[in-house]
Amino acid sequence: MTTHRLLIRTMRPDDAVRVAAYRNDPDVARYQDWPLPYTEQMVIDRLAARADVSVEDQLTQGLNLVIEADGEAVGDVYVQVEDGLAEVGWTLVLAAQGRGYATEAATAALHLLFTQLGAHRVEASIHPDNIASARVCETIGMTFEVHTRQSFRGREGLEDDVRYSVVRADWEAWTNRPRHLPKEVRLVELGPDNSPTYRRLATHRSQERLVAPMWASYEHALFPEIIDGAPVAPWMRGIEADGEPAGFVMLAEVTEHHPEPYLWRLLIDRRHQRRGIAGVALGLVFERLRAEGRSTIMTSWVDGPGSPRPFYERLNFVPTGEIDDGEIVARLTL
Repeated sequence: MTTHRLLIRTMRPDDAVRVAAYRNDPDVARYQDWPLPYTEQMVIDRLAARADVSVEDQLTQGLNLVIEADGEAVGDVYVQVEDGLAEVGWTLVLAAQGRGYATEAATAALHLLFTQLGAHRVEASIHPDNIASARVCETIGMTFEVHTRQSFRGREGLEDDVRYSVVRADWEAWTNRPRHLPKEVRLVELGPDNSPTYRRLATHRSQERLVAPMWASYEHALFPEIIDGAPVAPWMRGIEADGEPAGFVMLAEVTEHHPEPYLWRLLIDRRHQRRGIAGVALGLVFERLRAEGRSTIMTSWVDGPGSPRPFYERLNFVPTGEIDDGEIVARLTL
């Protein structure tokens, strides 16, 4: 298979040196279950054992395909399918990580499984701490399914396991979801008629450590936090994109006890991320604040993989140097 930047091909005996090298790298092997040390001979023996096996039978057993970028093997992608049930996985050399190669290869693997190999459902099994692979799963359309405790036998004993999955219909819907900037973004009041719909909005699971879920925002609006001796005053709106619920924003309003507005919550549903909706919605919020005579707004974020920090810094939020409950506090001059 070829993608925009990659060639994905069958593994050959002359790949053994490269494959053994990256599979022995502690940073690459950390969340994997292959035996260590992983030798060149193990690669050669596995390929030899399958030399006379049909491709169909190899796919039933599980097949590792080499990922090439610019003519160099940078990892492999795993595919396995039997009776419509499939599994996918990926491994990249450390130097090739962070470039989107895993997402590109996994996207191609899903397309192969669903369109040519008869898969009805595809799943991926990952270590709970492997945030990078969780984000790949989410980007290609898979959703978190279950976190099982001490259910996977790793090198050092039983470990927890996380499963992501996608069925064909959901993969097709994800592939065909809107990806362009909406023609219209509106902030809509929430009430009995639409609040249940907005209540169902959700980020990717890997983002839940960064963005509170909708139920928590509703709860905090109903039972607001006491700050400086007084409850904060929530102002919340749904974010509508081309007529479809796509996100949620909530401010802590200016009060006698709270002299500066605070961007309390911002959530964009997983299906509508990377469309530019958040920036447009906040632009509408900032217009409202300027009309009220406000000159600044505060917010805070959690650092780490997937952090919204780059987004807020592009909007010219500037860290104040304060850390509040582990979050970086920042201010924007409107």
